[in-house]
Amino acid sequence: MTGILDQCYLPFTPEQLGKHFQSDLRDRHVEYYRQSADRYHEFLRSHPDRAGVSLQDAAFRCQIEKDERFWTATALMSLYHSRTASDRFTSLLSRAFGDRPPLREFGSWTDCFAGRLHLVLECVLPPPDAYVSWLPGHLAEQHFIPYVLYAAKRDSRRQLEGPTHVDALLLNEDNGFSVLVEAKVLSDASYQVSFDAHRNQLARSIDVMLESSDGLPMPLRRREPDATLFCLLTPQVFRDRPHSRLYGRLLEEYRSRPDALARDLKHRQREDWQDVADRLGWLTWEDCAEVLPASCPWLSRVI
Repeated sequence: MTGILDQCYLPFTPEQLGKHFQSDLRDRHVEYYRQSADRYHEFLRSHPDRAGVSLQDAAFRCQIEKDERFWTATALMSLYHSRTASDRFTSLLSRAFGDRPPLREFGSWTDCFAGRLHLVLECVLPPPDAYVSWLPGHLAEQHFIPYVLYAAKRDSRRQLEGPTHVDALLLNEDNGFSVLVEAKVLSDASYQVSFDAHRNQLARSIDVMLESSDGLPMPLRRREPDATLFCLLTPQVFRDRPHSRLYGRLLEEYRSRPDALARDLKHRQREDWQDVADRLGWLTWEDCAEVLPASCPWLSRVI
């Protein structure tokens, strides 16, 4: 498709979408969306009556209906490109953090959004230096499978954690304020990485949030760790029943017991863990739709 990728799940052109990726990854990402939208429309054309179509026949071609990439792009691009973007984001984040941002350097949400805003989808951020330095000396504590431990010794210069892919990063280039977004539809949090059986996806994302971005290209290098928030973005049904998902259990624990953050990020010794816990929030797709109804058009498609 060369125009609108999908009227419901991504009502933007490939050119509009491409502007929200890091330049070296742009073509690859846009092609993923294009192919997925094409498969979906072909499925709909060939199945005008979907009643009774098996999961086996529908799942791959209808991936768009539960694809976090599509949901994230549509919701956040709609908010970002609205004429009152700062007001919309203020209304949205207030639902997760309250009327004032939990940041020492900012007295209001207006202060946070005063400047040049960027929305980067599927943002790639490097692993935290502190963790990369700490893990090789603690492998026996963090893993126990022989082939994994042997593989870790292959090259002493090798980093044992790769980059973290953040579903979305909202960044103010002028003051360093930012929001890291981890989006979910049906998937749960990953519970380990290759060389660390104890490192879950939320802890990893929070670890990245606390790391400087000085070595990254503009505008990413302008992100200030102390001015960064972390948000889960999920369906309302999982916020209503948080214990049905690992990420729900983890986020509740991290927010109510800051010492749990210290437990899971033990390579960080000097953090104010209460401050970090205060910067963790939970939003839903339904929140986005209430702030801007056009941001989640699929929510109105009830069978």
